[in-house]
Amino acid sequence: MNKILRTVHDIEHYLRGTTSDGFSFVYQDKVIKSAFQPIVKRDKTVFGYEALMRIYDKEGLRFQTEPFFTSRHLPIFDKINIDRLARVIHLRNFAHFIRQGALFLNMSPDALIDNRDYKTGNNLLFPRVKELGLNLHDIYFELLEHHCTDDHRLNNVLRSMRGKGVKLAMDDYGSEASSATRALTVKPDIIKMDKSLLQEYLSGAPERLNDALRIAKKVGAKVLLEGVEDQHAYDVAMMLNVDFMQGYYFGRPLLLNEFVEQSRLVN
Repeated sequence: MNKILRTVHDIEHYLRGTTSDGFSFVYQDKVIKSAFQPIVKRDKTVFGYEALMRIYDKEGLRFQTEPFFTSRHLPIFDKINIDRLARVIHLRNFAHFIRQGALFLNMSPDALIDNRDYKTGNNLLFPRVKELGLNLHDIYFELLEHHCTDDHRLNNVLRSMRGKGVKLAMDDYGSEASSATRALTVKPDIIKMDKSLLQEYLSGAPERLNDALRIAKKVGAKVLLEGVEDQHAYDVAMMLNVDFMQGYYFGRPLLLNEFVEQSRLVN
């Protein structure tokens, strides 16, 4: 594979599964599945879910997603294809099996700046959201913290998306390129604070998190605090008056079959 997937036929070739057992995709001998982690409001009720990739080999051995996806040995067209295929299965799985609250979809900056990629998004992604019976206003496109090879083009694409009513979240603020500069330019609806900021705060070094909170206020973004793993972290998040929280204290990422089983037991 040395081309970018741009048509429905291209995408469907890699998909596996049905509306009864969920969707995944196979790409270069890797099996990629959806996992969902809850995002909660201050009262601990669920606001929505972040869709995450889980990558396995044919024997079922799991790869660490971040090192795999950011490897310099993975060509850019493969990163774009995986990014696009992941959004497809996440949308389908969310629509058929969860369908409650907001959906946070990760998006790679390099995938966004491919000129035809955005046209493909208009032609395939947005109409598909409607076909699945989802409301675009309930979906947050989460800009990953990765560096971008063309920030000017990225900003133009994001501006165009905002003009169509798309909601934007900025992932892992305080990590890599997810910085004050990007926040001030993008002006996202939600800024997700990297968990390292909370860890530093809990260790007695509050400066970076306090600075990040000031930036969020300056751009008018709501704050989502990542890495809330226990009651103490939750208490601190409440004291800081953040809008949303995410972490193992509320729930770990669950594969689709695990999520469905947990929901069945709860209900």
